[in-house]
Amino acid sequence: MRFYKVANWIMAMAKSIFIFALHFHQPVGQSLLVLDRIQRNSYEMLLSLLERYKHLRLTLHFSGPLLRYWRDRYPEFLERLRSVIQSSRFEVLGGTYTESPLILLPPEDKLEQLRRGRQLVEGLLGVSVRGAWLPERVWDPTLPPLLEETGYQYVLLDDEVGYRSGLPREYVRRAVLVEYSGRKAGVLFIDGPIRYILPWRSHEEVLSYIRSFDGARGEYVLWGSDAEKFGEWWERDKAERWLSLFFYYLDGARDIELLTPSDYIRRYGYAGLAYLGPWSYDKMNEWSGGYFPNFLRKYRESNNMHKRLMFTRDKLLRLGAPAEAWEEYYLAQCNDAYWHGLFGGTYIPLLRQAVYEHAIRAEKLAEKEGGYYLGRKLVIRELDFDADGSNEIVMEAPLASVFLKPSDGGTVFELDIKADGFEHNLVNTMSRYPEPYLGEGAPRPDWYRRVSFREHIWRREARLDDWVENTPFVDSSDLALASYIVEYIGEDEVCLSRVGRNWFSPTSFVRVYVVKVFRLEDLGRTLRVKYKWRNMEKVFADLRLSVELSLSPRLPYDSEALPTYEVDGAGERPATERFSSPWARVVVLRSQAAPRVVVESSKHGEVWVSPLYTWFRTEKGLRSEYQGLGIVYNYNVALNPGEAFETEIRVSW
Repeated sequence: MRFYKVANWIMAMAKSIFIFALHFHQPVGQSLLVLDRIQRNSYEMLLSLLERYKHLRLTLHFSGPLLRYWRDRYPEFLERLRSVIQSSRFEVLGGTYTESPLILLPPEDKLEQLRRGRQLVEGLLGVSVRGAWLPERVWDPTLPPLLEETGYQYVLLDDEVGYRSGLPREYVRRAVLVEYSGRKAGVLFIDGPIRYILPWRSHEEVLSYIRSFDGARGEYVLWGSDAEKFGEWWERDKAERWLSLFFYYLDGARDIELLTPSDYIRRYGYAGLAYLGPWSYDKMNEWSGGYFPNFLRKYRESNNMHKRLMFTRDKLLRLGAPAEAWEEYYLAQCNDAYWHGLFGGTYIPLLRQAVYEHAIRAEKLAEKEGGYYLGRKLVIRELDFDADGSNEIVMEAPLASVFLKPSDGGTVFELDIKADGFEHNLVNTMSRYPEPYLGEGAPRPDWYRRVSFREHIWRREARLDDWVENTPFVDSSDLALASYIVEYIGEDEVCLSRVGRNWFSPTSFVRVYVVKVFRLEDLGRTLRVKYKWRNMEKVFADLRLSVELSLSPRLPYDSEALPTYEVDGAGERPATERFSSPWARVVVLRSQAAPRVVVESSKHGEVWVSPLYTWFRTEKGLRSEYQGLGIVYNYNVALNPGEAFETEIRVSW
């Protein structure tokens, strides 16, 4: 009898160990049309399979934003999911509240994200959680004390993190402990090779790979990846057949034991102590240059959002913001808008829009609670907003804020509208970057950031297409990238200036003195920028002076409708259409999701309007994306020595 017990124990120990973790995620700001499609094609199908196989020891993670979507838009689905989980053998992971990139956040925010994430999962699904899923599986070596304090026993990371940190193979095939400041957390490693064959290869190949590992030594195979692969990346019928049959094979396999992470840790414990670097999965390491915060350096728009968060956080702390302001602030931390690779969303306007929307709402609530504007209509501050070593200027009013960057052409790089229900950064545009995968024939990358109130002096032959498509050397001046001098910061205006050079030939130029004065009026409803261009030479100068604006009217979440525009009342045009008027003053922008925006010059000029597009890579191939509208006012001006040309451009809503 004893012999048979030992034999059975040996057979059990000889089984290959498999951990199957499905990660469900949608970002804050997702298009509701896309969300509804994925709900139909993926989540409904997966829930039906989970109901059929609830006796299997599966591991599930649901991101905070997706749980909130289900709570608000699909409450019956959420209740059904809750019922299945509570009657199953599944283990549910927690994580961060809004799927935030912890490595970018202050320690207090990391702690709050982990705490709120745990509370959300346990409250909505009625389970207790032991493990955490980290957004994009980006490891932060300082996390163990925070994980321990919030009750998380372990996290899932990719084997790439272990190998890059110098661990031998036998450690990466086992659970390990990591430590920081004497506090510990467990780590289980996701197997890299299986992520590239499951579900894309045959069941036989996948099962054979799992069986190649020796469970008797505590080795396991952990598949952890996106649930959306089933029904969204891969068409529903094929994905459902593949996964259903895979679960069937696992259920009947006598030589494969399906465990959850907690099951594994209870049975096998930890292989020992490890110290891991701030890595992620292989592709993320490649896209980020090995360190996730590098995205903030590569994409100025990503850095802008991140520093906007830090700016908002500082204001919330100083003004004693209420709880609802902090809620909005945490919603602005969802990771997807801050990076780009095959899936990241920096290039997706709606995701960036949502970041600003929640940050602005948080700021408004704090300002109201703290009486920020009592006794004053405008607050002007000078600070190094984007942490590049040069000061920026912020003009704040109750209904709008304007962010100026003297060192980058004296431009407006953010214009926040604070109207209730229409919180929006009107300069939420995206520049074209030289992505290596675009190859030859791709549109030229932008040589300057697409923001607003940037000056050019065009060559006479320059046309609208030259501006949009970045034809080399059509801008004959050095104003666009110039560092402007802050002449003064007054109580209600900011004055910037620059002496620029315009080259008529490689050896012949004229100096042009540009002064622009910014005023934010009517509680923020109107931004006025007054220009004076002066010929500083003792010779006549025939110039084509230009002011460029890049604006992104608020987009609806529930439709694909893009803004429209009209120039001097000459008929409404779609935002996808280019237009050039030889003599105009007023451009009106309209959106289904916001009040109209009026851009008006005090002087007539040639006006160019064009959609701004970027090209980038997704899991479904190359894609072009509308990013906003570019508007250029061109003034053909003949200036005698010392003579000046003046104009004013207003943006109002």
